[in-house]
Amino acid sequence: MKLSLALLASALGYAAANPFAPKVSRNTAKNRMNSKLMRGATAIRKLEEEEQEVDLTGYSIKFEKCQFVKQYDAEEDGGEENDSILTTKRFVIFRLCSESSCSYNYGEYIVDMETYLEAVLGYKQEVQEQYCETCNECYEKAAEQAEQEANGEQNDDEEEDEDAWKCQNMDTSSCYAECQNIENMEENGYMDAAEFTECQQLDYEDNYGNVYYAGPMCASSGSRIKIGIFTDEECSNYD
Repeated sequence: MKLSLALLASALGYAAANPFAPKVSRNTAKNRMNSKLMRGATAIRKLEEEEQEVDLTGYSIKFEKCQFVKQYDAEEDGGEENDSILTTKRFVIFRLCSESSCSYNYGEYIVDMETYLEAVLGYKQEVQEQYCETCNECYEKAAEQAEQEANGEQNDDEEEDEDAWKCQNMDTSSCYAECQNIENMEENGYMDAAEFTECQQLDYEDNYGNVYYAGPMCASSGSRIKIGIFTDEECSNYD
């Protein structure tokens, strides 16, 4: 699908009335992500229900593609310090789908990439934190239970069993190792890609004193998003 420059540009300044008001949706991590995306999105194809306030509870976000457009930047004067007066604007096209299908009665929208990444990665981080919190609780309970059994003790405290259902499908050995790896990611030499939702300078200079920047970009003909290395602070000149 090819979109006009006018539609891409309009996504930067979209301020129309938002039918996806948070007040009609349950306050869950998923709905908060959906609401944040929809507040900044421009419709390509609207939902049939969009003429009234929509409860986002029964809908999911499906990534379709990302696109970029080079645009004249009036703030740049094209002087000696600037390689170009064109800046790169990146967008994500996504669908808002009902739980039953994403082939009909779906909405299709476009939003700037930074907003998309902040919303989606914020949601994934919240889910991950809840997962690891539950994992740690279950791991500690399993360790306590194993110690009690080793000492021939029996736990008769019924209050501790109120949350036992949380641990029924939790593999504490694998989840604990996974969560420890995530927590110690930086110490193990890895960088969190979530830190690069916007262009920022890397703590690195080459032998010639050149600095580099990292930020999100479209890859594989727009079918995915990756972190790229750039030579300018706007992340327009891909290295």
